[in-house]
Amino acid sequence: MSGVDHDDLPDAVTALLDAADADVLLRDAESLAAGLVEAGWTPEVESGRFSADGWDVLSSARAPHVSVFLDGEVSRVRGAALAVASAMKAVPHRWVFDSEGPDWSTWSVDDERWDAESIDALEWTGADVVVTLFTAGETPAGPGTLPAHLHLAIERADTPSDGLPRDDDRARRVLREGSVIDRWYLTGEDDLPDDVLTALEADHDPRVRAAAESERWIRERSLGEQPPGL
Repeated sequence: MSGVDHDDLPDAVTALLDAADADVLLRDAESLAAGLVEAGWTPEVESGRFSADGWDVLSSARAPHVSVFLDGEVSRVRGAALAVASAMKAVPHRWVFDSEGPDWSTWSVDDERWDAESIDALEWTGADVVVTLFTAGETPAGPGTLPAHLHLAIERADTPSDGLPRDDDRARRVLREGSVIDRWYLTGEDDLPDDVLTALEADHDPRVRAAAESERWIRERSLGEQPPGL
């Protein structure tokens, strides 16, 4: 694969872009976790979550995909988004570019069009993968505001647009036969049967138990409970 590099991006981000391949990074849970760690991302307690250099990853093994997030001061976020777009466009033989809206990758950080035009996501396809890049300035959210942020999504091209349907039999099979990494990723899936959730919280591996307990708290946070360990 051709290398992807840009001085304004952390090595973990450029390495992840370089690894974006359906048969390498996005094959299964083991490949996903190994690829992220090899790229320089550190796993967190929560299922599928990694971090590096102030950036965050939320990944899922069903179907395998990665979402990369950065938030902060608007000029930093725009600069990072432009750097990602520049890195992607640096390998046109690998990635085919598309955008329904203005190609903001050609703008400067302080271009007036950021605030005057409707910004759509930029998209690249290649290696049986779709890469989508979106950025936004500070936006209202309920009683407060969301900081400026970017979202970089790396997904398999063959994943249905509405995701995969619930599959309780598969969840129980992963619980019985899957590796620690498989079960760690399983804890973060939506709508798991109660018996699977209970078993994951009693898993013999502490990483799976911790992830399951964290996910349980996330699901029940509306009750005002404290996260596990606090």
